[in-house]
Amino acid sequence: MSQRDELVREIRALSDAEAVRALTVLVEDRGLLSSARETVLPEGELGQALRAAGVEPGEGGSEGDVARAALEYAALQGDDVVGEAVEYVRSPMERFDPVTVTVGVLVVTLLQTEVVVDRDRQGRWKVTVRKRALKDAALARVLTALLSHLTNGK
Repeated sequence: MSQRDELVREIRALSDAEAVRALTVLVEDRGLLSSARETVLPEGELGQALRAAGVEPGEGGSEGDVARAALEYAALQGDDVVGEAVEYVRSPMERFDPVTVTVGVLVVTLLQTEVVVDRDRQGRWKVTVRKRALKDAALARVLTALLSHLTNGK
């Protein structure tokens, strides 16, 4: 089993809370947490924008499902910090990790180089996904999980 396969297995074993904390650690490591805290994404409008971009909801729409999909995607992109984030949240040390940002905002912030989220002149949200051939399946899992979370699987 490769290191990447092992990391994916560890990500899938995270609890929902651990997965969200690990995603927060990853976004923070990239220096994006402060901008994520300032981002306000109306979830209903984001869900509509994802549907307009061709994303359909799938199974598993908890915050943990979304966070695990985003972590797995980042790991498959070769981001070494994912392993450190997983290790950090699973360690037994005492810490104070308040998550003050929604998982949707964390995912959009993490994927900002792959997914463009902005408003048009009428104030409607628009999602543009830049597809990359090798990673389409992993990115699709992230966006499907996010839409499932936002729409409760409907």
